[in-house]
Order: sequence, then C-alpha cells, then structure tokens
Amino acid sequence: MRLRSVISGSIGNLLEWYDFGLFAIYSPLFSRLFFPNSDPHVALLMTLGVLAIGFLARPIGALVFGYLGDSRGRALTLRLSILMISIPTLLIAFLPTYASIGIAAPLLLLFIRIWQGVSLGGEYSGNLIYLTEMAPKHFRATITSFAATGANLGILLASLVSAICSYLFSDEFFQTIGWRIPYLLSGLLSIFIFVTRLQMQETPVFTHLTKKHLLSVNPIRTVLQTNLPYVLRTVGLSCMGSTFYYLCFIYMPTFLLENLHYSLRTASALMTFFIGTMVIMVPIAGLLCDAIGRKKMLLFNAAFIAVIAIPGFYFLLGQKDIIVFMVLGIFTIASSLEQATTGVSVVENYPAKVRYTGLSIGYNISNGLFGGTAPFVCQWLIDKTHILISPAIYIVICACITGLVSLFFVKETRECSLW
Repeated sequence: MRLRSVISGSIGNLLEWYDFGLFAIYSPLFSRLFFPNSDPHVALLMTLGVLAIGFLARPIGALVFGYLGDSRGRALTLRLSILMISIPTLLIAFLPTYASIGIAAPLLLLFIRIWQGVSLGGEYSGNLIYLTEMAPKHFRATITSFAATGANLGILLASLVSAICSYLFSDEFFQTIGWRIPYLLSGLLSIFIFVTRLQMQETPVFTHLTKKHLLSVNPIRTVLQTNLPYVLRTVGLSCMGSTFYYLCFIYMPTFLLENLHYSLRTASALMTFFIGTMVIMVPIAGLLCDAIGRKKMLLFNAAFIAVIAIPGFYFLLGQKDIIVFMVLGIFTIASSLEQATTGVSVVENYPAKVRYTGLSIGYNISNGLFGGTAPFVCQWLIDKTHILISPAIYIVICACITGLVSLFFVKETRECSLW
C-alpha cells in the first residue's frame, strides 16, 4: 500500500507540468493566436507575462491548500488539488483566438492562468511533503525526487505530444485546430491521475499528529506568527532551482526559436531528449544526496550552476549543433542534482504541524517571484539589453542567493526526525 501511495504521489505532478510544458512550447504560437500581431516581440512578452501571472497567483492557493493539508490531511488535499487543476487546463482547448473575439481572447487566457495558479498552490509542494513523510529514513531524498520525476514526465509527455501533432498535421491545420488536441488529452490524463490518487494512504506523520492531538488549530496564523524564518529560508533555497529549471526547460524552446532560429520541431526534439534523461538522472541524484547529505549537495549545486551558467550561454550562441547539445547536457546534469536535493531539504527544515502551510507559502512565493517570471524576465533582459547572455547573469545572482542561504542558515538534516 505504501508503494502504491508513493507511485500515486509521484505521478500526480504529470498534469501540472504537462500543461506548463505545452504552454512553454506553444508560447511563440500563442503570442500570434491570442495577442495583436503589430509587434511580435511585445506579443511574446505578453504571452510570457500571462505565464508569470499564473505563478504569482500560486501563493493564494498555497494558503488554501496549505491550511487543508495541515488540518485535514495530505492525501485528501492532493486529491482535491488535482480536481481543481483539471478544469482550467481542459478549458484552454476551447479558447477562441484574438482573430475571433479580439481583446477578450487574452483576457480569457489570463483568467484561466490565474485559476490554474490558485489551484496549483499546494500541488507540487504537497507532493514533496507526502513523498518525504512516506519514505524510509535513509532514502528520503531518493523517494522525494520522484516528485520531480513526475514533473519531468509531464513535460516529456507535453514535448512528445506536441512533436507528434506537429509532424502529423500541416502548419495551417496545426495553427487553427491541431494545437488544441494536446489540451483535450488532458481530460483523459486528469481521470487517470485522480483514480490513482484514490489509492493514496495518509502519511504516518500526519496520522501521528492526529492521534497525539498536535494539529495546529490555525496553521496559517501559526506560520505567520512563529515560522516566517522557515518561509524565508524556503524562498532562498528554492530561488536558484526555480529560475534555472524554468530557464532550461520552459524558456529554452523559446530562446532556441527566437534567438538561435531553430525550428519548433528541432527545439521540441532537444527538450524531449534532455527531459527524458532527467527522468532517470534525478532519482540517481537522489541516491547521491542520501549518501552525501543535504548541505554539501546544496552548496555544490549552487557553485556548479554559478560557474556554468555564463560560459554555457556564451557557447550556445555559437549555434553549432554539437556545442548546443553538450551545453544543454551539462545544464541537465546540474538541474537533476538540484531537483533531487532542494525538495527534500526544504521539507526536512519544517516543523511537522505547519509543514504543508509553511512550505507551500515559501515554495510558491519563490516559484512566483523567480520561477514563473523567469521566461518573462529572460526575454525582457534580452530585448532591453540586446545581450543574449543576460539570462545567465540572472541565474548566477539566484545561485549566489541560494548558496549563501545554504551556507549560513541550513543545517544538515539527513538523519533528522520528521515528527
């Protein structure tokens, strides 16, 4: 039963990241479909801005789902969140374009993204908590890393589906009807994930808190009054990973299309390959984190990403296919190490009775400020400075923040108790 629960929790992120993978791949297309075409660069920025606003709405959902997770249980909250995510994702398939209804088209798209953002407020952070609390003590990082694996599978599925659709359909059909088909498939994906979540057990930690009457009466108030340092630490630990991941695997297709003039098919194929390798690499990195410890891995990851970001972007601009492939491969290794480390570290650094609320708030603030805005900020930096490596400088700044937080404010938690 515990194994089935872990599997159910792991694949729960599929739908969330399937949607964001599609939105990232289709951003150049959506900028033409849902916004005026008078200035393509402005339209693309507005599309990425809509993506960012969806993330900025996540802290609202974090309050709601965090409260439920700490007062009603982890498993029940994760079942509810997947239902709330399913509806807006499916609705994108039926959105009319700017050519049909004018300014109402981007407004409807914005409304759906905000709805999704609120619904996603406790999803990924809840999965991190669920998997960590269900895992054996000496394999917490390995088991918790499957939350990231589920996310990568969602983006991989999005890449595969978009690639298949682009090959099967003509450009004219794809830009009118074909792009809607991957979103229609989200309905089937939603049913599958919800059925698997019905098999989830409650975690031993929450069961213990319930039996001992240790549940917080008002977890939101408790977090705001006594646990704000934990929230700030989560923001600091998550900012590098959020920015780097969204740069490499959400914004990178747009960067390859707009600045290196790759075709949509080539960009999709590259992302599909590297995200596919992460599905295998992240659990291996989790085993490494369980062996070495959290703090050492956090410090190494921050230093590694700070060192490779600027040279990596510089070599990308050479536009030689083999160099692009090698740089993206190094970025994939760095991101895999980060994903396997940060998730378990932020969970282990929280007290149990307000873990869902506090972690959801901190994680979603970080993702809203740094992750969700990363594609917009990166494109804005390039448009304003005309320096194509400017996104790498932004990554280095975030890596320095995470490195300093890890050095001065994080203790080793590999052997700590979750109770």
